[in-house]
Amino acid sequence: MKKSWRQSTRLSYVVLTHNRREALLQTLRVLTDHTPLPAEQWEAIVVDNASTDGAADAVRRAFPNINVLLRPRNEGSPARNIGARCARGEVVIFLDDDSYPCGDTVRQCLDYFDAHYRVGTVGGPVYLPDGSEDAAALPIVMPACALCVRREAFMAVGGFCSDFFRQAEEYDLIFRMLEAGWDVRRLPGLIFRHEKVATSRNSELIYQMDLQNNLVLSARFLPRQLRSAYRHDWLQRYTALARHAGCEDAVRNAIANARQAAIHEAHNGRLTLDAALVEVIFQLAHQQRCVAQWAEQNHIRRVVIADYTKNLYATWRACRLAGLEIAAVCDNHPAYSAMQYRGIDIVTEARASRWPVDGVVLSNINPARINQRLAQLRHRFGESVPILHLWDPPGGEHHVSTPQQEQHWRNDQYPRLAV
Repeated sequence: MKKSWRQSTRLSYVVLTHNRREALLQTLRVLTDHTPLPAEQWEAIVVDNASTDGAADAVRRAFPNINVLLRPRNEGSPARNIGARCARGEVVIFLDDDSYPCGDTVRQCLDYFDAHYRVGTVGGPVYLPDGSEDAAALPIVMPACALCVRREAFMAVGGFCSDFFRQAEEYDLIFRMLEAGWDVRRLPGLIFRHEKVATSRNSELIYQMDLQNNLVLSARFLPRQLRSAYRHDWLQRYTALARHAGCEDAVRNAIANARQAAIHEAHNGRLTLDAALVEVIFQLAHQQRCVAQWAEQNHIRRVVIADYTKNLYATWRACRLAGLEIAAVCDNHPAYSAMQYRGIDIVTEARASRWPVDGVVLSNINPARINQRLAQLRHRFGESVPILHLWDPPGGEHHVSTPQQEQHWRNDQYPRLAV
């Protein structure tokens, strides 16, 4: 018999915090004032990663019904697991201390989980204070600051991996969810705000974790041929970004740690994704079909690939298999200046637009960037040059928000912390 939601706690928020007391208190006010459930059907759990600003005492005074879990040290992203283990809700929404759901997000999230038992994770657009959208480079992955999970599924796969202090922890979790047979959905109606409250940030650590954890992902999940290809790409890309920021030590530390992790993965057994899941995540076959059809229909022979993205290999491969000449990869980030990608020059858009090409292939499949990048490329290359974008929302659900939604949630006048 189907369990009645009314007989149990439907929802648990797990809010991770570290030395951002005021942002945390404001977020908890939003949750308290706007969660569309009776008080007995939801709870909020704060996981305090060894804050020194009095956040825990402030929460206990202002919100005596909210459970605060103190950690003896900053454990990073995996500390969320402590909150999930204590949660009573059948659905858990993970938040940062400065992020929160908006509008009808909570109700839609619960209804979707109720109607789709094999779905383990859902998420949606995350909007920043300047009206821009934040999203992961691969559409199947949603930011951990706005992640809704079925607690049963989350606990079954072991939660966030302790290896990922920060950066790319969502990728590891989503990949394991998919491997365990749970579905993952990006739904345009699930809207979150992330205030991105400024704090001191350790740039060296961020760049180290970006490179290190992406190399771990490639070693842990990808089949042999793709493992080599994506390791090459991610090593070059994240190394370039770190060195451009002056974080040379981060590169050395990341490579050394990732090498040890790769040995561990090989010795203890990889979590290699099968071909079907690789396609869901990277869409190599889909990109190959799209490029071939587009090239034939538009008589394309020579192209520029736009953007050095996390999934550039899939686009480069598709163009090569279609027999296209790749004149250049264009990307304006100065970190890639004077670099090559697999023997192809990486140049600015301005330079690439002066070259004789038949079309442009946008490798960027980040749902928060696609529309903006298409507009920029059309302006740069002109309306007469065909431009192909490669993101195909599977099942009609993983798609970009409607223009009406975008206009509403991108509104610069949208009041801070209002829902």
